[in-house]
Amino acid sequence: MTTCACGNCQFFDNQSKAAMKPKEKDGGPCRYNPPMPQPAGNGGHASAGHGVWPVVARKDWCGHFAATVERFMTAAE
Repeated sequence: MTTCACGNCQFFDNQSKAAMKPKEKDGGPCRYNPPMPQPAGNGGHASAGHGVWPVVARKDWCGHFAATVERFMTAAE
C-alpha cells in the first residue's frame, strides 16, 4: 500500500533545482496548482516578480494526493 504523502504523489517534483538545494533535500515543489505570483523584492511592480510553486516536505500530505502510477494508467486507457 502506498503512503498518501507528498513524496509518493505524482505532483511532487523531486528533480527540480529547488529540490536539489541542500536545505530542501527532504522536500520539493508541489506541481498540483500553478505557481503563485511573488512580487519583486525591490518594491517594483508585480509584473517584475516571478511565480513560485510551494515547497513541501516528502512527509507532508493534502487532499490532492494521486499515486504516481495513476499517471501511467490513464495514459494507457
